[in-house]
Amino acid sequence: MLTAMLITSLVSGLALIITVTLQTSKAESFSAAMGGSDATQFRKGTREELLARVTKYMAIIWIASCCVGAVLWYHAQ
Repeated sequence: MLTAMLITSLVSGLALIITVTLQTSKAESFSAAMGGSDATQFRKGTREELLARVTKYMAIIWIASCCVGAVLWYHAQ
């Protein structure tokens, strides 16, 4: 079970890195850096929306698998 969690965290971590690097930079102006957003930034069905959603789920999977793996490793010791 520990091996499965390590593999899951490795694969999801690599997927997380890839999805983050594929995203475009959103800091095109000073207002974007200060938290202002453009209304057309996340139109439904765009590549940016898909990458943001995949990144969010990969981060959740990666954090959960790291936590479960740490608990399993602790109990194995």
